[in-house]
Amino acid sequence: MYDEILDVAETLFMQQGYQATSTRQIADTLGITQPNLYYYFKKKEEIYYHVMLRLATEVSGNLERMSSNNEQPFEEKIRNMVYYLQQRHPFNLFMMLHDIQHTLSPDIADKLFVLWTTSYKKPFIELLTESKLQLRSNIDPEFAVSQLFISISSYFRSPQKEGQIDRAIDLFLYGILDE
Repeated sequence: MYDEILDVAETLFMQQGYQATSTRQIADTLGITQPNLYYYFKKKEEIYYHVMLRLATEVSGNLERMSSNNEQPFEEKIRNMVYYLQQRHPFNLFMMLHDIQHTLSPDIADKLFVLWTTSYKKPFIELLTESKLQLRSNIDPEFAVSQLFISISSYFRSPQKEGQIDRAIDLFLYGILDE
């Protein structure tokens, strides 16, 4: 039942966000009572944390595997990693980050921020850092990856916008100036 709760909760949280999803809705979707749900998780925030922990573990492993693929050129790795995130996360990243910052307790928000940093951002940062390509001297890889996520996150809800994601990645990698 534990995994079934997390499966249903993940779907609801990703579709509706944290605030719009209730424990009653999770229980009703599963066909169980709320007390049964509370046997496994004491409160909604705990469910959300475990959903994100499970998701972050999966995402981290896949992103690290993609970034370490030595048969692909750098740009292809970045594109594949972004497309993976788009397919695995058909939701608004801004909504998720807003929920983390403004809705959850500071303790859980801090834990989720660490998960986000180590599972989502770290593989991209390491790819930039370990690549043989030379970044401009004034570009911090962590800042660059944050800007990449800002650029691509609005396209995650629309799989048909792949061309726009490609353009956002191209802009991220090569800038706007024609040298």
